[in-house]
Amino acid sequence: MTVAQHDTASLTIKIDNASSLNQSRLWQPVQLSTAFLNKIWWHTHAYSTVFSIVLLALVSFIFLSLHWSFRNIAELTKADTVSEKEITS
Repeated sequence: MTVAQHDTASLTIKIDNASSLNQSRLWQPVQLSTAFLNKIWWHTHAYSTVFSIVLLALVSFIFLSLHWSFRNIAELTKADTVSEKEITS
């Protein structure tokens, strides 16, 4: 009876005793993918800030150049027109 109990007790599996299970190899793909996603997130966040500032500067430059051009065109057309006082006199 004691021999039978001893044999069944030796058949129990414990994770601490399992030398064939290497947990670091199991977690390595998870850790690599987490690190990659974290890196992508921070790069995207940083580059989106830089891109938005560049886009704002470009739109401002386009607006100012159009404003300056239309102002110059308006001054040229105003100089060519004849006022009503000159027509009546």
